[in-house]
Amino acid sequence: MKNIRNSVLTFTLATTLAFSGVHTVANAESVKNAAQMPVQAEAQTAEKKTERVDLYLGDKAICQLENRGSYEELIKKLQNHFKTQGADILSMTIEPSLSVKKTDKTEEGFLTTDDAFKLLTEGGKREAVYIAEKTESLESIAKRYGMTLDEIKSLNPNWEDPVTKGSKLKVLEKAPLIEMTLEEVVVNVEDIPFQTVTKEDDTMIKTQRQVERAGVPGQRETSVRIQSQNGKTISSIVEGSRMSREAVDEIVRVGTKQSLATGKFINPTVGRFTSPFGPRWGRFHYGIDIANSVGTDIKAADGGIVTRAGSAGSYGNLIIIDHQNGTSTRYAHLSRIDVKVGQAVEQGQSIAKMGNTGRSTGSHLHFEVRVGGVAQNPLNYVKY
Repeated sequence: MKNIRNSVLTFTLATTLAFSGVHTVANAESVKNAAQMPVQAEAQTAEKKTERVDLYLGDKAICQLENRGSYEELIKKLQNHFKTQGADILSMTIEPSLSVKKTDKTEEGFLTTDDAFKLLTEGGKREAVYIAEKTESLESIAKRYGMTLDEIKSLNPNWEDPVTKGSKLKVLEKAPLIEMTLEEVVVNVEDIPFQTVTKEDDTMIKTQRQVERAGVPGQRETSVRIQSQNGKTISSIVEGSRMSREAVDEIVRVGTKQSLATGKFINPTVGRFTSPFGPRWGRFHYGIDIANSVGTDIKAADGGIVTRAGSAGSYGNLIIIDHQNGTSTRYAHLSRIDVKVGQAVEQGQSIAKMGNTGRSTGSHLHFEVRVGGVAQNPLNYVKY
């Protein structure tokens, strides 16, 4: 990590180390930052880079590593394990201290970086309280924590089998051999909601809303200094914050115009009435047909909002107008469409031209009236 390589760390050794059954009291001392080892290693020859080294915890050698490069990887792995996600490390302290020394004794095996990491993070033991969730034996509890039966009995001399549900026993759980204290800085990014601003529009009916400009959330960056021990935060201080992006208001146009529908229909076009509503040619005809030449003007039978405008299978080019009162009208087989979806139209407004598209035997308008989605006889609403 940046800043770590050039930092000097003070290791205050004030804990009692328990390793391989030997209790050793570490002496207080000041040493160079363990993370400086990469700088020192770069100054050494390639030959020394491959030399076997002893890993020291305080003043006790606990294992061998393949070389100094393995030690550097171990320090980085510990930092990444205990650091706050997304933070930059400013300083680091390890108690007891970690160091390596060249060794002339070459053991048959050495610990890999992963094994050394596991040893340092799980190789210790600390006393904890176990609460039984069911009736069980001392032996099963001991096995769960990697203890012997004698060990758990020595911690709980007054307990005998069985251990009943809710009982509290002392156990030894895995614990780190080291305490890594980190000073870090993390920048938290927070989204700031945008505001919605409405603008009245008298060209739109009251039920219409249209986004004129999309809103964009703002962003605030807050810098926090964190002190942690073995990955647990013990203090955090907000050092400052700034807006990295200002929010952009959403602008929505809201209609104020009263409903376009009059409640009464006018004839949508002129021409010859050619086919009624009802059964026809073995199927049901859901509208009426008015024939005239291609290009004859088609008008909205009443005011409303266009909900469909385009090709629609056997209908050919189709327009559907929602009259905002449970009623809609359909205009089919059009040669040209002059409105678009979402557009408000008034009664009598030109919306299309007559044609012969879709399943059609000649130029005509197929006109439907629907109430609640159910087709009605248009002749109950218009006169031909």
